[in-house]
Amino acid sequence: MKLLCDKSKLLEAISIAQKAITGKSTMPILEGLYINAANDTITLIGSDVDLSIETKTIAKVVDPGKIVVDSRLLGEIIRKLPNDEILIETLEGNILQIICQKSVFNLLYMNAEDYPSIPEIQEDVNLAISQALLKNMIKGTIFATAQDETRPILQGVLFEIKDKCLNLVALDGYRLAIRSEFVDSENSINVVIPGKTLNEVSKIMDEKEEEVSITYTSNHILFNLGDTR
Repeated sequence: MKLLCDKSKLLEAISIAQKAITGKSTMPILEGLYINAANDTITLIGSDVDLSIETKTIAKVVDPGKIVVDSRLLGEIIRKLPNDEILIETLEGNILQIICQKSVFNLLYMNAEDYPSIPEIQEDVNLAISQALLKNMIKGTIFATAQDETRPILQGVLFEIKDKCLNLVALDGYRLAIRSEFVDSENSINVVIPGKTLNEVSKIMDEKEEEVSITYTSNHILFNLGDTR
């Protein structure tokens, strides 16, 4: 793998994908970022199995390839580099070399084939809503989720669409927070989404009128923001 990428674009993509990595997994490879370089695009994936974040950024891909590299180390290295174009290249011995101006870093990478695959969801969009609106609704309810791990259902937020109304409900036994907004959707949904997941989704969304597409299955929900899923 060999590619050239602007530092600011790469750092932004790393910061987004890192939000899914908790560092608490029993699988060491999940402490890494999955990187796929092809067709002048870099795809980065961070995951803790429960939550997966995939984001893309443009780059000049000289030689395509897939690797997994330690998320914390990569983030710290890229953050400290000068604001210039970065050359990233894999060398023999599972070495990833990062060069920017006079700075050269070498770190070990892992085999991308060992990285768990993320769920494939058929994107028949069931709901499209303003990012700013959904972000505001999450902020208005998530504070009331329970912190007590003995009642995991209360650590989540009820995400309900009924009669063209989107309802978000959170409670911890003492507080109850409800936000309701009209949505132009004939579909119905009634699921509980972990508060941790919704919190990370909220951080990624912009306070703009651009829409987020939401697709759900029996046990997964997908938030599609364009370059980030």
